[in-house]
Amino acid sequence: MKKQTTKLEDTMPLKKPKSIKGFWAVFTGQGFSLLGSRLVQFSLIWWLTSTMGSASILAMGSILVLVPQVFLMPFAGTLVDRWDRRLVLISVDIGNAIGILVLMLLFGTGNIRLPHVYIVMFMRAIGGAFQWPTMQASTSMMVEDNMLSKVAGLNQALMGLATIIAPPLGVMLMDILPIQYVLALDVVTALFAILPLLIVTIPSPENGHDKTSSTLYFIT
Repeated sequence: MKKQTTKLEDTMPLKKPKSIKGFWAVFTGQGFSLLGSRLVQFSLIWWLTSTMGSASILAMGSILVLVPQVFLMPFAGTLVDRWDRRLVLISVDIGNAIGILVLMLLFGTGNIRLPHVYIVMFMRAIGGAFQWPTMQASTSMMVEDNMLSKVAGLNQALMGLATIIAPPLGVMLMDILPIQYVLALDVVTALFAILPLLIVTIPSPENGHDKTSSTLYFIT
């Protein structure tokens, strides 16, 4: 009986921040990052379509975007429970920004090649497979339990909004701006996402043992 009591104490929920300001800062920053990532990813797909004019090239680009999400997302939730979620989000945004800066340089100098676009799209898709589950889990850890359903709704609304807005906005920008300037938007939105993470603390399960909480966050 004594051992069972100790185990229950070890799995007690973490103390969450009393202020919701940190949640809104992280949520807003990640919202900008998600929108920028979706916009740029679609813009690259659109560039492949309009420039190459090949169905096979377009299909390959789409596969490179989808495969990491299909194979990594089922395991991402378990992995981020063991990692520092703030560092995961920062690392993904920095990685995305670096990849886009490389593409901007290649487009600007006229040295862009198809493999360059494929590699960056694939690496961004890998990061995205971890970013979204980490963002869901992180924002849920930053509010009281009675707000979990509202946060889950906000997260889903954010994903839906980004999915709807990004394609037409990307096409419109591609018509009026050189692609390197469109890509620059992702660097800007990444900065908006990183800045709050430098000052806001995100509670993390100790030693990855808060499995009940993390499962709840991903199901909702």
